[in-house]
Amino acid sequence: MDEQDHNSEVMGTTTDQVPVNPERPATVFLSYIRKDAQEVASLQQQLKIRGVWAWRDVTDLALGSFFDEEIIHAIEQECDAFLLYLTPQSFSSRVIWDVEVPAALRRWEKNHAFGIIPVLQGITIVELRQFCADRGYPSLADFHGAFVPEPDTTEAKETISTIFKEIARSTLKATLGLRLRRIMANRSYQPYLCLRTFPYTPPTNNLDLDLDWTELFTDLSPTGEEWQNILLPALHDIKNTLSAMTPSRTLHLLVQARLPAAIALGSAFPTSAHFNLIVTGRHGSWSTETVPSDQPVLRRMEYINDGDPNTAVMEVAITRDIALSVTQSLPLLGLSFGHRIRFVPLEGPNNEAVKGPAQASAMARQVGRELKRLRDREGVRCVHLFAALPAPLAVMLGHQLNASAKVILYFTDGNGYYVPSCTLGNLSM
Repeated sequence: MDEQDHNSEVMGTTTDQVPVNPERPATVFLSYIRKDAQEVASLQQQLKIRGVWAWRDVTDLALGSFFDEEIIHAIEQECDAFLLYLTPQSFSSRVIWDVEVPAALRRWEKNHAFGIIPVLQGITIVELRQFCADRGYPSLADFHGAFVPEPDTTEAKETISTIFKEIARSTLKATLGLRLRRIMANRSYQPYLCLRTFPYTPPTNNLDLDLDWTELFTDLSPTGEEWQNILLPALHDIKNTLSAMTPSRTLHLLVQARLPAAIALGSAFPTSAHFNLIVTGRHGSWSTETVPSDQPVLRRMEYINDGDPNTAVMEVAITRDIALSVTQSLPLLGLSFGHRIRFVPLEGPNNEAVKGPAQASAMARQVGRELKRLRDREGVRCVHLFAALPAPLAVMLGHQLNASAKVILYFTDGNGYYVPSCTLGNLSM
């Protein structure tokens, strides 16, 4: 840990005698029976995209380990919360009631900050309270939990999806809260987040949230519906949780992700939210508060078109020239636009175009100013954004999208053509 962790003003204390393990991000133990594995997997996805590790027996038990002891160790020393998914068949599970629940209750008795989250499907509060009383346990019904309907209709499935997001939000708060206590984070502590859309091991032993989006990016990019219903709400929850828990307002971001995801991450922490984002990549760390270079860094080219004057096409070509790909894609996309703006480095697009933090800051701010100009002076309400740039710079660009018009992000398919990915900003525009 760095010097900020030696500050005497600690955000929270704990009587939990669990060994401090800074290498473990916020983690929840998932308790369930195999019959409910599919539902639990859906819930786990909501947790993963919010950066919470989930301990499950099917994925985390070591081969050859002693089953009960491994589970007890995980609950008592490796997790920051315990999520219990209960259905009527769960009442007959030896492992849940003889191993997992007692371990969770022992952990809670030592430290009431350890969250126990019961999720009930087909079980009433009265039934759960009576079952616990019969076994001599404190009533799990007294812990704040959630009710999940049976997935027998389309409407019920949509309701379950909403409830799972609420559960994931509550679990994020519980696990991150105990994670910060576990490492004795003080008020000046600066959280570390990792966002990945493909396999990646971050180069740090101090990771608070690990946003694992790999499952949704197996086919290059999620659908628009997945963005609006799954990924963007997750970023919203992360931003609100960090705002409430971390007074320093400085975040360290390690990003190995496709550009729409990196831009979306930055847009979740806009300039108006007063976060300082320190983004680490292969060229070092770049900060959104770095004083930008006072020298011109990007050449701006504008082309007026006879299409919709409220719509603009913008290209930010830093690492490679994308003009031809965009030009070939526009007729296929059927876009009508009145403005086409291109930004390229003064020496032309190349992999070494960003020379350092000051240049990165200047590039992001120049594009941000242009987006604001298009909105305020030209009346543009929708910007179609095509980009080729380093992922850390994409985060910094997203940070500049504060109060801009609706921005639609694109990515290239397997044939080199651009297709829509994600829509940010005011969707009503």
